[in-house]
Amino acid sequence: MKQFSLMGIVAGLALASLAQASVTTYTFATSDKLVSQGSTYCPTYSTSCSNEPSVGVYAEQTTGSHGTFVTPVTTWNGQSTENGLFTVIDTPNDYGTGIAPYNPSDGSGNNYGNQQGITDDADNTASWPSNMGGNDNILLLKLSDIPANSTLSLLLQAGVEGDSFTVYTSTGALPTSLGGMTDDGTFDVDEKGGDQKNGSSQPGTSQVSGLTINGLDAGATGWIAIQADCHYLLLDTLTINSPTAATPEPRYYGILLSLFLVLAGVLYQRRRAQANA
Repeated sequence: MKQFSLMGIVAGLALASLAQASVTTYTFATSDKLVSQGSTYCPTYSTSCSNEPSVGVYAEQTTGSHGTFVTPVTTWNGQSTENGLFTVIDTPNDYGTGIAPYNPSDGSGNNYGNQQGITDDADNTASWPSNMGGNDNILLLKLSDIPANSTLSLLLQAGVEGDSFTVYTSTGALPTSLGGMTDDGTFDVDEKGGDQKNGSSQPGTSQVSGLTINGLDAGATGWIAIQADCHYLLLDTLTINSPTAATPEPRYYGILLSLFLVLAGVLYQRRRAQANA
């Protein structure tokens, strides 16, 4: 019985030596700038990704109780309420680091301090007609070539205190509403961080961790939608923790050889005992 217990221990150590994982972090802001709709990250900003997982970033607007995706609203003066995205690196006003939808009507050029970011009231401006308010600006991520059984983590920062956000996920074709996606919960921006200067919230630890998307693997397209309950919310980073193919480490072979030697010794002792019986 002892030899079998020993075999189990050594075999367990051998298998443990094979366990590996790949961790990739996508950082969405490298400077203060405008970026185009569908910008691709792999994991840093690039125009194309080759043989590696990629994340596309989209600005979307929603309307109604089911969060139906709509084309950007056109204001009374003919201006669109969404045109691509913007990124900031802790400026202006120490509002944090990240990416969010860009509203031309909120300010042009580098005046990102006037932007609403990911917000629950993208186009509710007092000077507009009353029927033009109420849409949400959401951030939509497209995940491609992500290994099966991967888990995801999200870190968001905000320009106001007490902000929170809701995460939705799906796989397959481009979603047309939040109601058609899986609600993965609502999270506080400050859940694992703290309120910083100028009323901003700049935590450094992911509020969402261990997130999985049903059906997501290297052959499927995954989607993550982020909806805010306030304004000036930014997506800072997305981290993907993926299992990798097992590759034996050098110590594995030493453990395996030890296992064979132990088994050979046990068998030898048993045969001697039987011969002397």
